[in-house]
Amino acid sequence: MAYIPSRRKRHHTDRSDATINLTSMMDMFTIILVFLLKTYATEGALIQPSESLVLPHSSVQNPPEVALDLIVSKEMILVNDKPVVSMAEVTKQRGGIIELLKKELMLHSSKAREMEEKHDIVFSGKVVIQGDKSIHYKDLVKVMATCGASDFPNMRLVVYQSE
Repeated sequence: MAYIPSRRKRHHTDRSDATINLTSMMDMFTIILVFLLKTYATEGALIQPSESLVLPHSSVQNPPEVALDLIVSKEMILVNDKPVVSMAEVTKQRGGIIELLKKELMLHSSKAREMEEKHDIVFSGKVVIQGDKSIHYKDLVKVMATCGASDFPNMRLVVYQSE
């Protein structure tokens, strides 16, 4: 017996009336967006080492924190990339506190205290010290003593992480 196609009338739809249902595609893009936002890592290089420094290596595992940036190079001490005092003056100095650095740090401390009062931003007293690995230990101790005497007792030293 041979197959006889039905003689029903075929419905021809007008192609200009066709619409696309975007709901499924929007759901898919939303899921991808949420996944990417959840996996986005905000940790990483929060600190850009100064070009004039050679940082020491260490096996430390602590991630860097955002704080006041203090750079101790071979030639100069900088606070937030602003030159404060030369290392020649620091080396000649006999006392443990570097007065020009203390003055600059106290200025930053007072600004942070004002922000704390006006905007309820807590002043943590954190400072991140980037020190060249060829700096004398006694000069680094002077810098750290000055930080401690200037309302910045929470100090972190920046190093390269050993692999």
